Amino acid sequence: MKQSEFAQKLGAELEAFQEFHPILQQEQAALIAGDIDRLLQLAPGKTALMEKLSTFSAERGRHLAAAGYENNPAGLAAWFIAIGVDDETRELWNKLLDLAHEAEQANRRNGILIETHLRHNQQALSVLRTAANPGNSLYGPNGQISGTSSGRPLGKV
Repeated sequence: MKQSEFAQKLGAELEAFQEFHPILQQEQAALIAGDIDRLLQLAPGKTALMEKLSTFSAERGRHLAAAGYENNPAGLAAWFIAIGVDDETRELWNKLLDLAHEAEQANRRNGILIETHLRHNQQALSVLRTAANPGNSLYGPNGQISGTSSGRPLGKV
């Protein structure tokens, strides 16, 4: 891959990250508000962009491997030198890394919000299950007092 081709692909990947970041922010706002409908609306766009970003990353990894470099910072630095990456393209790359880091942090925050909602829902469900469990009730399924009281029948005081 030539430097100009890399710069072009990098620009496309950067655009995809610039589209992705606002979706993560909208997702966070919907999670905070508990707006499930909005989350469902955002999901297809988020998934499509994640697939697109994954494709860019995989393609870059294939180019690195084909050129004999490892897909890590040292391999990438050596590849940059080999294809003659200019300062402008390096700036694009650094901007891409910054956006990727921001997206990772936003996604992590959203994951924490999802876990919190899930935990609250599980606790509420547990309370409802306990309340609905006839074994924990004073009355049995037939409407009669169950025999699991303090030991003395209610009619004998």
